[in-house]
Amino acid sequence: MRISDIFKLAFKALRDRKLRSVLTIVGIMIGSAVILALVASSSGLSTGIQAQVGKIGANTLTVSSAGQFFAPGGSSGTQSYKLTQQDVNTIKSFQGVSDVIPYYSQRATISYASNSIQGELIGVDTSALFTMYRGLSLYSGSLPDSYDPSAAAVGYSIAFPTGSSDQLSINQMISTTLGGSTSSSLTFLVKGILSEYGRVLFSNIDETIFISLQSAQILLKTQYFSGLYVITDTPADVTTVQQEIESYYGTQVRVMNAGSMVSTVESITSQMTVFLGSIGGVSLFVAAVGITNTMFVSVMERTREIGILKALGYRPKQIMGMFLSEAILSGVIGGVGGTILGYALSFIIGGALPMFGGFGPPGQTRSSTTFTPVFTPELIAFSLLFPIGVAVLAGLYPAWRASRMNAVVALKYE
Repeated sequence: MRISDIFKLAFKALRDRKLRSVLTIVGIMIGSAVILALVASSSGLSTGIQAQVGKIGANTLTVSSAGQFFAPGGSSGTQSYKLTQQDVNTIKSFQGVSDVIPYYSQRATISYASNSIQGELIGVDTSALFTMYRGLSLYSGSLPDSYDPSAAAVGYSIAFPTGSSDQLSINQMISTTLGGSTSSSLTFLVKGILSEYGRVLFSNIDETIFISLQSAQILLKTQYFSGLYVITDTPADVTTVQQEIESYYGTQVRVMNAGSMVSTVESITSQMTVFLGSIGGVSLFVAAVGITNTMFVSVMERTREIGILKALGYRPKQIMGMFLSEAILSGVIGGVGGTILGYALSFIIGGALPMFGGFGPPGQTRSSTTFTPVFTPELIAFSLLFPIGVAVLAGLYPAWRASRMNAVVALKYE
């Protein structure tokens, strides 16, 4: 008997037992899809975080007050410590520190023409902007002058919002309404538009307005910084500098190390992947039990058919191949369907779960973003072949039992 004929008979057998076959195949699909989606999403999340860290560098620390959320220009609440220029000078004196860049940060609604965009206003030394964000460049115009309180540079998504025909140009006015406990409205003249950049761990640069540090201090009416970027000489100095800052300030400030936070996030996602992936493994195990049960029932129901085939001269290997092909076909359909379902599910997970782009210090906008799943040839091959292997193992014993059945006993079976 040709292999094509064997699989035609196998497909007919599955079709004759629609409900059992569908339930078994669905179990295989769910297990395969869950494993593929979780592994691809975990890899995408890890890749996205590493790319974000690469934009600010592994030798960057952020220092902020350890108190509650503090909005520049607003009430300090229960905040016990406020960062000033004195803290900038103090941290600069620490060994291994290359530079300290203070900043002001405030949530804001940016408006012009028919556009209204939720973003962020950051006041920082504009000459250090390209040092803070590696690879950032100007699309057009220039950076704001340090002593011009009305000048601003805007992110790419603010200048060219998706789905809008109204776009910004150089020397155009924009209105900014600040969030926080007391709302206020500020107007800026666009001096520069930044090239498309994307997110870093603390901000979405494309949805940010940058003004000079002096301008922010005047307009926000505060001398207290939202936080400090501390840049070390080398990545190897990060841990030492972090320990020195924490030793000096104690619990008054919070020091964040982007590199260590990435390691923590990756550890959490890996554990979550293993845990949820085991659920997919259980689903495949249940599906394997279903295949075994379905095939045992099929053998019992087709006992007289097996006896007739043996009487016609079918060899045990041919009969075993007929039943084993049903398991293989179930695995193939389940594996292909599970791979397609897992591919779609991974993008749903990527759109539903937040990237850890918002773990920045207090006073800074906590934003989230989607991430793109990563599919490798090895992962796709595993998603296709592993369910087939499980199905073959599950169907091996029932098929063997069918091939060893006595022809005379089978013909007498009622």
